[in-house]
Amino acid sequence: MVLNLLRQLVLKMPFYAVAKGRAVGVYLTWPECQRQVSGFTGAKFKKFPTRQQAETFIRENGGSISSSSSDSASNSSVDSQPVSPPTQSVRVLIDNYDGINAACSRIESVKRELDELRSRPQTDPVPNDADAAPPTKRKKTVKDPKPVTKLEKYGNYSFLQDEDGYVHVYTDGSCEGNGTAAACAGLGVYFGEGHALNTSQPVSGRATNNCGEIQAASLAIRLAKKHGIKRLIINTDSKFLIDSITKWMPNWKRNQWKLSTGKPVKNQVDFMELDKELAGKAIDIKWNHVDAHCGILGNERADALAREGSAMFRRQKASR
Repeated sequence: MVLNLLRQLVLKMPFYAVAKGRAVGVYLTWPECQRQVSGFTGAKFKKFPTRQQAETFIRENGGSISSSSSDSASNSSVDSQPVSPPTQSVRVLIDNYDGINAACSRIESVKRELDELRSRPQTDPVPNDADAAPPTKRKKTVKDPKPVTKLEKYGNYSFLQDEDGYVHVYTDGSCEGNGTAAACAGLGVYFGEGHALNTSQPVSGRATNNCGEIQAASLAIRLAKKHGIKRLIINTDSKFLIDSITKWMPNWKRNQWKLSTGKPVKNQVDFMELDKELAGKAIDIKWNHVDAHCGILGNERADALAREGSAMFRRQKASR
């Protein structure tokens, strides 16, 4: 059974082609690919379901590939070279996002599940189904949101908007050393390429990934309301954040911010701030879950901004 599972995982393994980057080649995981392109001006890369397609992409874009620069690139000396953290000025060109698969491979899903398990001590226990309240009208989730079709001006800035009038924003949290005393966390909010409201910030309070996710959502809503936006879709790769807002938070509030076990909600301060931003009828919010590190431009940019926020937290910590 285990052998069959391994075979299935290998068959679904993605191939990341780097045609222009620190080391041209085909990589088997997103982190290996990311090390070659993050902060590299004019980088060109793309995810493929087969190695042959990945190698063709490299050749068509002026790169050369050999057996030593393909899968073995993940073991090259490039991985040992220091890579500067991404900043707001990073401009990575990714070719043809329309061709990227709609879903991540099973391997990426397993990696995310393992990451969640490793970080679980820093999250609140998931309530039982009996504790979960049904989604309220103002806390909607959206499946397969409509694509943005135009730029609409609100206040002094233009925002990407879909045909239903919803502005799209991507949010993310980042934490180096999550769950340790040396943790450094940040948040990222991304409205579009070169947008003036794209933001990197260190988190306030506890340095955890979830704090970054929650605070990023609060900031996105606050910025949207400030500029007169009435409809907003928040795209996030945090299922914890979406479930907290749409399922669990109503009961937390009724129980004076306590779990069904009687223990206090760990992120109470951040959730109370987010609940305040959601209150009233000033803005209609929809929540959309996106897969992380699957070539979704907005998610990659929000991740880069959040990582820069973690770097800010680290610098602040060092200066104290």
